[in-house]
Amino acid sequence: MKPIVNIDAFRQYYQEAIDCKTVLNANADTLALEDERRLEALLPIYDVHGMEMVKRLIIEAVKQDSQNHSEQVRKWADNAIVSMFIYETDNVLSDYIPDHLSEAAIEAIAKDLIEKEKQRTILKSQEGTEYEVICHDKYYSLLKFQNEGITMYAHHGIVPTNAANITFSDSNIQDVFLSYPEAMSGYLKAVIDGERLQKAHDKILEQYNEFKDSMLEMSREDIFDNCYKIAAVEDSYNYLIEGITLTEEQQNYIIHSGDNVLMNLANDWYEYGNYNQSLKDHLGEAFDEQMKGFELTQGSDDSEEEELE
Repeated sequence: MKPIVNIDAFRQYYQEAIDCKTVLNANADTLALEDERRLEALLPIYDVHGMEMVKRLIIEAVKQDSQNHSEQVRKWADNAIVSMFIYETDNVLSDYIPDHLSEAAIEAIAKDLIEKEKQRTILKSQEGTEYEVICHDKYYSLLKFQNEGITMYAHHGIVPTNAANITFSDSNIQDVFLSYPEAMSGYLKAVIDGERLQKAHDKILEQYNEFKDSMLEMSREDIFDNCYKIAAVEDSYNYLIEGITLTEEQQNYIIHSGDNVLMNLANDWYEYGNYNQSLKDHLGEAFDEQMKGFELTQGSDDSEEEELE
């Protein structure tokens, strides 16, 4: 899936460049320093606006006055791969130059970018496309790649703990963005969603282990007598972990309601006894029924907050 590159996309890109330029100018004095304060000011700019955008602006600044920079920085600026965005002209590029930065600040930021480029993590798809890992958590990555000369960003559920052993296809890359801020926003949301899902699964596992421990304390005869109940718990556990894509509301219910969701569903399934109906259908209905009280409570809390306001 490729994003549409049109005049509206360029306008957004241009505005993002100007926003990055404004932030660099606002931090001009700090970015010229040679101590930790420079990096403390620079790292949030990388995070919010993207290292690629900072690189673009600094390269334009170096080229404007290249004779006043070191040979290392001049060569880097001349040879760096910076994608030309559609509709860009020399006049547009001149708008990007952060004109409040001193030569010392430009030199320092350029050298920092050169060092960071040496530390990049690159993943290569089966088709040979190179993807740079911008950031990742335990389950999710934000990637950068070049497509027909344009820098693009993508989300993927791969974690580069061992980049050499990762295999994936370009066809697996679905969420593609031209805008770094949009891509980062989506990545951060996905991380939050993943953490919430993991908490819900951990809660169900905790309830499952509590039940299993209680069964292991029983005699063999009692375990045999409870075999149908054990099967109902196993069915419900597999349903919650593998048989359903939990919605955000269901995840919040599992995490915050205080109910033993697993045992409530297992008891319902065990007592229902009509195994002609599919487990998924029945447990889905039972789950919805359980959540009604929680939804009402949440709704009343929201109403009270509105009245207080």
